[in-house]
Amino acid sequence: MVTVTSWLTLFLAIILSFHPSNGIAATAASAYVHSTERLDLNQVRFAVSAPPDITAPLFERASSLFAKAGLPLANSDSSRKPFIATLTLTLDPRPLPDTCPGQVLYTPSLALTEQVIIIRNSAVINDVTWFASTGTQVREALTPLDLERDLDGLVQQFINDYGAANAGRRSSPPGNTSATEHPDTASDRPVPADLNGRQIDLGLNALHAEKLEISVLAGQFTGLLKTRARQQFSTAGLSLSPGQRNSDHPTLDIELVQQSLEDRCPGKVLYEPGLYLVERVQIRRNPHVSLWSDTWMRETTQIVAPRSREELESDQDALLRQFIELLKTH
Repeated sequence: MVTVTSWLTLFLAIILSFHPSNGIAATAASAYVHSTERLDLNQVRFAVSAPPDITAPLFERASSLFAKAGLPLANSDSSRKPFIATLTLTLDPRPLPDTCPGQVLYTPSLALTEQVIIIRNSAVINDVTWFASTGTQVREALTPLDLERDLDGLVQQFINDYGAANAGRRSSPPGNTSATEHPDTASDRPVPADLNGRQIDLGLNALHAEKLEISVLAGQFTGLLKTRARQQFSTAGLSLSPGQRNSDHPTLDIELVQQSLEDRCPGKVLYEPGLYLVERVQIRRNPHVSLWSDTWMRETTQIVAPRSREELESDQDALLRQFIELLKTH
């Protein structure tokens, strides 16, 4: 997943401007324009993650939007067709009967997943190369119109970005792949697909702590927790980068973000603890395009009572302990 911090990093690296519509995240949408360059939609599998009873209608609605834009999607039912990427639309509200009665947890998103090359160690992993979302919400149950509105906004943003990146190009007709436009699509070797940090931990290979920057996002406790994180590395016998920002170095982002839910779920917060290794990758099918991405991560979403400083310290310690143990084996 692309985090708040890495969205900002990517946005500053590409420096594009965009005015959001339909609530789509501006930094994510604008920064990812170039990642769709030379992407043949005939080789992209389209998937919908939604409640079973509405998956088919949402799939049809999205397909019709692509068709109206002159960008028909590939037939995802073809078992013989070699897909090089997956475009996943997630519109899947989850009821919260125990923690927030009458509310749902909802993270609408559209994500393009494909093979990338980690520039630092040349490892090939599956990663998200285009992403748009309104972020995680706790809200009242959604109507079909709500879901359709979110679908339209997400799909239209992808169409806009694709059109901007491929002006003058068209997807090749079904069954007719151009080797000129896709220099590396013949390489179909399987790559572990779990994006929550378990791609055999390839992102940690040849990672040197002394070149690792560290960033913490934890509200009023940010400074305290950053100092604590550095101490934890030092105790483990690992020396981090001294803190002089180097644009080429990978960054370890620690996010312990709490969002008040007092108006919807009294006494609770939306809590999203996560640890992300952020660094530059190249898109394998189009290596001249590079971007900042999460090559290793651990993250969860919880609805809990507000976390105290001591609890945040404990959560950070646990995340870093796992990371440091793995780092020492790579």
